[in-house]
Amino acid sequence: MRYCRQLESIHPSIFSLEKLVYLDLNNCDSLTTFTSNSNLSSLHYLNLGYCKKLSEFSVSLENIVELNLSWCPINALPSSFGCQSNLETLDLSDTEIESIPSSIKNLTKRRKLDIGNCSKLLALPEFPSSLETLIVKDCESLKTVLFPSTVAEQLKENKKEVEFWNCSCLDKSSLINIGLNVQINLMKFSNFGSDIKAVYAYPGSSVPDWFEYKTTNDDMIVDLSPPHLSPLLGFVFCFVFKRERSLLLQICRQVIFNITTIDVEGDGEKDGVDIYIPGSSLAKSDHVCMVYHQQCSQLLTKKAKNQAKFKIKVTARTSAIFPIAESRKVKLKGFGMSPINQSTYHNLIQKNGI
Repeated sequence: MRYCRQLESIHPSIFSLEKLVYLDLNNCDSLTTFTSNSNLSSLHYLNLGYCKKLSEFSVSLENIVELNLSWCPINALPSSFGCQSNLETLDLSDTEIESIPSSIKNLTKRRKLDIGNCSKLLALPEFPSSLETLIVKDCESLKTVLFPSTVAEQLKENKKEVEFWNCSCLDKSSLINIGLNVQINLMKFSNFGSDIKAVYAYPGSSVPDWFEYKTTNDDMIVDLSPPHLSPLLGFVFCFVFKRERSLLLQICRQVIFNITTIDVEGDGEKDGVDIYIPGSSLAKSDHVCMVYHQQCSQLLTKKAKNQAKFKIKVTARTSAIFPIAESRKVKLKGFGMSPINQSTYHNLIQKNGI
């Protein structure tokens, strides 16, 4: 039913289909409401993306897994939204949503939430620990972000990607809490040797104080003499983007960081790893981006076993959307790296009362 541009309403019989699993109403430009008192218990996937006149959405979807409401002019979710217990992916990008009900914490199967370009959104509630991806881009009115009140609860989280690009109105308390939440997740991933890449970004102009090595240059000398080696769990990185004004931002997809280790005491042997950061080229102000990258972490761990002192050099370049557009070098405002061992991890736990 997608691209039915004359469709103004949904016939009631649709809501009585007991075996309806997938419903795609994408780009139905004239659809104004999607409401029913019936329970669509069989529906797993609902796409209402780009229904640009849809101002009312109220329906019970107890078994919905994926819901796309992007580019719909809705300003609120139904009060029963917290009952959608099987929901894993929710796209609210480019809507007029003003708030998200606190009952979203009850959606314990939630994996991904996209709320980019929601210009009227003022606050974000606490999310379930199952959430893995949180994309918040260009929410220019967003001021408050809530997190679990204790570090013990935050340690249960599994956030692999959290992006607050161009959310310039975030208050000081929220930025502090975002930074602490990032630190907890980074150290947790390092501690358990996860085979993933974890990326976190938020507005900021400097490498956080807890990073052991930091510089405003593109390289640094690292000395990993004991106690770092006993036992070394992994490494985390921080990149600080400068505000960009170039029109080239419009044709850039991501920034690629190359982390190279250089033997400063031997024959100068080099090894390097690329880290890809989607969305980072769109930063309109200074941003902090922190990363756990398993391959890069393993490279430094291997280097440290053979030589405790070496140089790390970072180079950053854009990756263009169009083949005709050349990639270009990105200048960083700051660069940081921190080794994570058992003591740094447990010190964080003890400091926060666990």
